[in-house]
Amino acid sequence: MHFFGDLLTATAYFLIPLALIHLFRKRNDLAFNWIFMMAAAFIFLCGVTHFMAIINIWHGYYYLSGIAKLATGIVSIMTTIMIWYLLPRIIAIPSNQEFKVKNEQLLLTQQKLIESNQLLEERVRARTVELEKLAHTDALTGIMNRGGLMNGLTNEMDRATRYKHPLTIMMIDIDHFKRVNDEYGHVQGDNVIIEVADILSKVSRSTDSVGRYGGEEFLLLMPETETVKAKILAERIRVDVANHHFCHEEGLDISVTCSIGVTEFESNQDSSSLLKTVDEMLYKAKNSGRNKIIVNNNIAA
Repeated sequence: MHFFGDLLTATAYFLIPLALIHLFRKRNDLAFNWIFMMAAAFIFLCGVTHFMAIINIWHGYYYLSGIAKLATGIVSIMTTIMIWYLLPRIIAIPSNQEFKVKNEQLLLTQQKLIESNQLLEERVRARTVELEKLAHTDALTGIMNRGGLMNGLTNEMDRATRYKHPLTIMMIDIDHFKRVNDEYGHVQGDNVIIEVADILSKVSRSTDSVGRYGGEEFLLLMPETETVKAKILAERIRVDVANHHFCHEEGLDISVTCSIGVTEFESNQDSSSLLKTVDEMLYKAKNSGRNKIIVNNNIAA
């Protein structure tokens, strides 16, 4: 029994250091390799003592057995000292549970960062849309400004050309507006412009685009509309403006009229040519006594 017990124990003690050496060769990233080497030496010497015990069954090599035990004791003490020296550093290494908690915290932080970035991107997009809208909005009236009108006109001309649909534009100018400013002041003049813009916005259709072209001039873009229908809308605008009482102070009654030029887009025109034509129609309306509508009838068939 002693023979087989020592044989099995010695075999195990010899194989364990081999396993550790194999581990070190495959995993050179492991820390404290020298501690493992000391442990391997300790285990190996333990195997030697058991091997000597087997030999001493038949031979009395007690001197060699004593040397093996002494070497084992020395290596054991050295290994113990090293382990106690490194114990605080080993304890400081995070456990798997701590790693798991830290990893969950990192994932949570990462998710919050992703959500914050998404929220920031949404705010940037919303702010960009808002700035673009402000860039194309008239500060006084809240309708489109000249820049917005020009972008809209270009898009509508492209669409009319592509789909062979009619496009009519209307230019409206407040008659004798300078007199309003001179008699009632610029504040009242601004109020008149605001209310005329409000009339145009209410009269125009959802598919139309209305904007302040400059000063007291307005432009109305009417896609899929021929001059016959546009003239009906122009007449309604003219009447509504003429019948409107621009009263902003007690005892104050301001009335204005407007002149309107109307023309239909032709496929061979660019935006400058189209605006020039409608401006000429407006000029004719003013020269005809104002409070008039002039439609361009020289449209190519």
